[in-house]
Amino acid sequence: MSAQTPHVQAAMERNLRLLPWYWVLRWVWLGEAIWVIYLIEERGLTIGQVLLFGAAFSAAAVVAEVPTGIFADRYGLRNSLILASAVITVAFLGFGLSTTIPALLASLVLFGLGEAFMSGADSALLFNTLQRLGRGEEFTRRIGRMGGIQTAAVAVFTVGGGLMVRWTSLATPIVLSAVCTLPAVLLAFLLVEPPREVERAGFFALGGQALRRVMRAPSMWAAILLLAVAEIGIMLMFTTQQPVVLNYGVPVWSLGLFVGAALLLSSAASWWAAAIGQRLGLGPTLIGMALLCSVTLLGGASGMIWLYPLFVMPAVGMNVLYPHVTDFLSRRVPDSQRATVLSIGSLVARLGGLLSAVLLGTLVDRSGLGGGLAVASVVLTVLALAAYVIWARSGDTQLEPAIADATR
Repeated sequence: MSAQTPHVQAAMERNLRLLPWYWVLRWVWLGEAIWVIYLIEERGLTIGQVLLFGAAFSAAAVVAEVPTGIFADRYGLRNSLILASAVITVAFLGFGLSTTIPALLASLVLFGLGEAFMSGADSALLFNTLQRLGRGEEFTRRIGRMGGIQTAAVAVFTVGGGLMVRWTSLATPIVLSAVCTLPAVLLAFLLVEPPREVERAGFFALGGQALRRVMRAPSMWAAILLLAVAEIGIMLMFTTQQPVVLNYGVPVWSLGLFVGAALLLSSAASWWAAAIGQRLGLGPTLIGMALLCSVTLLGGASGMIWLYPLFVMPAVGMNVLYPHVTDFLSRRVPDSQRATVLSIGSLVARLGGLLSAVLLGTLVDRSGLGGGLAVASVVLTVLALAAYVIWARSGDTQLEPAIADATR
């Protein structure tokens, strides 16, 4: 679909110029390498409690995920991104300044809410913008490269924040993250909502339509399950990465180097996601990247520093898989349901992450970190294989939908 007026054309081109900057500034996270240690050393939590805190974040995201997706489709993708950036900025500030468990939990709830407002709306706005310009085939490459730029920036932020704690408290990089993320609110205001050619359904009707569309298409919900495996794998890797690395006997200030290396790997994977998918094909990409996110958790379970490169492979699997699954789903839904359907995908991952965090947190406090990661690896591998079999047998395994009903 091409832009219909020069005004729309210019507005959509401006979106494409602004979105890479928004992708970077919406998450200026200087505390990636130290937030777990911050909670343990400065706020007195155990690693098991930290995992349960992660469950609180996931719970908030689960509750908000689909309603915020419907909000984006019903009231505007741009409005959803404005709210997302504002809420995340407040969450950073609260997380860095809070000294009590209830206040820290409240900050994590805000993180979950902010991510829910962003999830689905960001990808849908990019997809719709490209569709208006008649350039939809660029989506996988663009979202992969924008994700790569964002992750590379986060890697730089992470190394900087990790080094900063040699001279400051562990809370300082977290508070500075709020200051640096604030400009994203302005950038979201400058974006333009891509025009739509269909009337928007009511709030609850829209949610029901999107859910029925997913449930009636095995290829769609199986792809969502594969993405959920990848998201759970990378969530478990990044949540446990800091204590895993400290078990190697390295100093706290060096965490930024380890985590930064993992983030740079994520960036490279995002940047080359489209090329990797073209070379492997859609099916091998889906199952290969999902298994890369599950099997490699065994590297963290081993406790051996030379297996650390294996342990961070979910950074590759997730960032290659995400653009392809998002493109696959986006092509199968109308503009009026796109953010909601993508939010349903995120909801499944959040539910899995919530359950995984609770179970792993309980298991780690009883049996150790290695045993918990080994169990998680086995369970996720079985789930990935089952989901892929369903997808492969669905009869809808090409990027273009088998039935071209995405505009209805």
